[in-house]
Amino acid sequence: MERNNDEDAGNEALHTWLNKRDVSLTSAKMYSDKNIVNILTSFLIAKGVRKAVVCPGSRNVPLVNNMVEAEQIECFPVTDERSAGFYALGMSLRLGEPVVVCVTSGSALLNVAPAMAEAYYRHVPVILVSADRPKAWIDRLDGQTMSQSGALKNCVKSQADLTEYADDDKLAENLSVLTLNRCLNEALGQEQGPAHINVHLDEPLFNFTVSALPHARSIDALAACNDVSDDVRGLIKKFIAADRRLIVIGQLPYSSRQLDITIKQLRKYFVILNEPLSSSYSVPFDKALLNFDSSSSNESIDFLLTMGGTVVSKAIKQYIRSCRIAEHWEINDAGKIHDVSLQQTGILRCSPLVFLTALLDEAAKCKADDKVGMLPFEEAWTKRIDNVQQVVDEYEPPFSQLSAVRELELSLEDMEYDYDVHYANSMAVRLGTLYSQHYIWCNRGINGIEGSLSAAAGFSVVSDSMVFCVIGDLSFFYDQNALWNRNLKGNLRIMLLNNGGGGIFSRLKGLDAQGEGQDAIAGLHITNAKGICEQNDVGYISARSEEEYREGLVHFLTETTSRPMVMEVFTSVADDNAALDGLNKMIIENR
Repeated sequence: MERNNDEDAGNEALHTWLNKRDVSLTSAKMYSDKNIVNILTSFLIAKGVRKAVVCPGSRNVPLVNNMVEAEQIECFPVTDERSAGFYALGMSLRLGEPVVVCVTSGSALLNVAPAMAEAYYRHVPVILVSADRPKAWIDRLDGQTMSQSGALKNCVKSQADLTEYADDDKLAENLSVLTLNRCLNEALGQEQGPAHINVHLDEPLFNFTVSALPHARSIDALAACNDVSDDVRGLIKKFIAADRRLIVIGQLPYSSRQLDITIKQLRKYFVILNEPLSSSYSVPFDKALLNFDSSSSNESIDFLLTMGGTVVSKAIKQYIRSCRIAEHWEINDAGKIHDVSLQQTGILRCSPLVFLTALLDEAAKCKADDKVGMLPFEEAWTKRIDNVQQVVDEYEPPFSQLSAVRELELSLEDMEYDYDVHYANSMAVRLGTLYSQHYIWCNRGINGIEGSLSAAAGFSVVSDSMVFCVIGDLSFFYDQNALWNRNLKGNLRIMLLNNGGGGIFSRLKGLDAQGEGQDAIAGLHITNAKGICEQNDVGYISARSEEEYREGLVHFLTETTSRPMVMEVFTSVADDNAALDGLNKMIIENR
């Protein structure tokens, strides 16, 4: 076991970049002289922005200066734009409010695209503000210039393109007001999502002569009422009347204990398949599908209800697509059709929580009249899930990534502090769904490996709870710049699962990840995180055996520090696969 808390003075560059611009923003006491920058700042404040992640540059100096000067906005400098976007995502997830990420002109904008795509599919209100060159200089080979307007149109819910205007041009001012209201109201409406505001700025950029921001004529938009309508009641009664019923819930934003309690109580009447990415009350249904024999394919479902975003389990999607489904209705706020089963018959615009609460109320009434209860189809599913849960609880895997996650989750249950757990994509989140008894945070909008660490880091910066991030080696090293930040605190704990490459590739059917091209396929490497931790003033623990792991885990969970801590767990792909194969074998034998 190794430990390191050495300070790296080189990281100070992140905190002194403002002093490296043509003007020192840290000493500025006034707002920009650019009216479009001032009115944008006023609108961000009026629409509830209180945090901003700002990136270095010169073209965006007027924007950054205003955000630094505004008392209502707290700024967090992050140098890497790709990481900055995920920082803003993590902050917004934790706070439940819009967060700005501000970048300079040129390719800086494109680096934020992965985070904006993630925010789009998870309905997170990240507001990207990009500085741009004057329109007249675009496509004229001017430095740091490209066509930025609409560059992220497929990754954002709304967008706006702003230009400077003469102080006496009231029509242009009114058009900017209308544009900003439309863009921000769309992003912050009932179904939230990211927005891109692109601002064309002429030189000079560094005149700060305005003492007060203008009034923002914010046009508020009220959310539609989400009451239980006759359509909701009718669909619920039809679902209850069906013989072969199934509910599948994908990723949902963290809400409250009400959803957990509702799902737990609904399981008295129906089969609900959900992972901890939607509710802390979940079941290991993915492994339950190992217990379906060949006769389960092409079976029938009378009524399927789906809601929420993506599910981690590929098996459940394959299963429902193999079934003959009489009716499949999807429930979501926006009324968007996703047709996961390829047999969808209806869409109901309603909040999943409102719908499930109404379903529980109706089921309780029917139960009182002996009109609802577990039917044979549901009883078979429940038996399979119970068998899997018993095996998962009893199986003690050898030292591996599986055992590391199991031990972490069991230990967290004994901790007497508040905590949130982020899992990175690929194998990490699949292990997390087996053992967690809490809500899991995960970038499942796009399911990319980039940004998982940055999202957890941004989340931790604005959180008072302990924030854990369980992450694989490829995801960690790809996103290592998340640690290049002095804003980080000791509440961020990172469990790095390092087996020397993308272990999940060895488990994909039909793919020979151990063959001649394994280096390219699985990203094999011999890298470790010790040096990265040293240069970023991050505590470091390593474990290569069960004994070292248990000893290190105590420090990882309980030690008080002022900076983050990484626990790097070294395993092999062979041992990781053996542990998982042992679990699967035991599940199949127990059916």
